[in-house]
Amino acid sequence: MTRSTEHKTTVMVTGAGGFIGRAAVQALARQGHRVIATYRSDPCPKIYGDVHWVKLDVTNTSDVSAIIHLHRPSHLLALAWYMGPGNQQSPENFRWIQHSIDLLFAFSSAGGKRVTFCGSCMEYDWSGTDKLREDSTPISPATEYGAAKAALFTAFGPMCKALDLSGSWARPFFLYGPGENPRRLAADVIRSLLQGQEALCTHGQQKRDFLHVDDVATAMVALLLSDLQGPVNIGSGTAIPLADLIHEIGRQTKADDLIRLGAREARPGDPPLVEADITRLHDQLKWTPRFTLKTGIADTIAWWRREIVRER
Repeated sequence: MTRSTEHKTTVMVTGAGGFIGRAAVQALARQGHRVIATYRSDPCPKIYGDVHWVKLDVTNTSDVSAIIHLHRPSHLLALAWYMGPGNQQSPENFRWIQHSIDLLFAFSSAGGKRVTFCGSCMEYDWSGTDKLREDSTPISPATEYGAAKAALFTAFGPMCKALDLSGSWARPFFLYGPGENPRRLAADVIRSLLQGQEALCTHGQQKRDFLHVDDVATAMVALLLSDLQGPVNIGSGTAIPLADLIHEIGRQTKADDLIRLGAREARPGDPPLVEADITRLHDQLKWTPRFTLKTGIADTIAWWRREIVRER
């Protein structure tokens, strides 16, 4: 597989103010690309480089078309999605199928060439005991979020072909890192322990495939700037028990004694294993992560230390 040309590109990133978006914009800016970073409510102007922050509601078809035709990006990293109340189960997810289709059509009509959409590991059937593979694991989502992503994926390949676009579909697994929603596992445990509070957790035996958000972002950028087609898992390839992640946080914060495994009930039907097969990511894209679990947790704890001080 070959990388795309050496010249710098104009890349539009939707959802650029989000968890993955900010890290992706930073990665693109570091590489010297011109970035059109669209956001709905939270820009991140501290990212330096050729970055143009544009407020944009992706659900407004005419505004999307106007912005794309104004800047005419050659590449599109589509990260924006519904993130409102109950986002995993909300029927609002299905409206975003049409918003995403409108975005793709506008991009094509403005002369766009290469697109990477952000899918999800939640598209897969999680009932098995094997690694989840792009070419063989059944698509059988258990949430409205996963179902909407899966429905869009079904149309994505044929749409790209019809619109003469080169398209790839990223499926990230479990993320952690700076800027994470404080209600999610790693952030919740880190914040609790740093503030001397008990971290109330489930039994922690569920195995999940974790990757630092900066690594997820650089993998997506590498995918966007390549010529690889179709779905690509974005994960570490090695699932670990949640308890391992939690205890690593405890060791690094020196507050392991405040961890309470089993204090919360696990979700009914919570699958014991969700693990990515990363053959395409590693062998075809030639991508490797920068962070180990230890260094990734250290980076995240350092960020939260600064954030907690800032909040006071």
